[in-house]
Amino acid sequence: MKNFIAKFWAILSIFLLLGSFMFGQQLQDLLMKAPFMHIDPSYSGGEIENTIESECYTINIHKKVFSALIGEGSEGFRQITIIKNDSTVNNYNIKTFAVDSLTMIKIVDNVPEVRKGVSSFTIHEIGISDKKMIFRIQEKR
Repeated sequence: MKNFIAKFWAILSIFLLLGSFMFGQQLQDLLMKAPFMHIDPSYSGGEIENTIESECYTINIHKKVFSALIGEGSEGFRQITIIKNDSTVNNYNIKTFAVDSLTMIKIVDNVPEVRKGVSSFTIHEIGISDKKMIFRIQEKR
């Protein structure tokens, strides 16, 4: 009986392997739409909490992320994504806007200036291009 189960499992795994190669993209799309699948916020920036729209820019403010293997960690971040709506604008110069009740951000010549009320923080620039500027505010609880 053990011999039969081992051979059955080996044959089944070959078909599963071949099926994953042949239908890999469809399987990936199916899994990405599943309600239990989430992209790690370290890669995606987390869910968008607030959007500020203007003529030249769209600012996406993501929720705070304090991820850990189990529960929440003591160090986290909040990602800010700025998308240019106007291609004639060269530098990122954005007047002061509120991220939350304690945090205000102003961007002068592609450099974000953060005024924070309470906790310690640092700014990490993720990327800047013709169309998008992404930076994260690292925070400690």
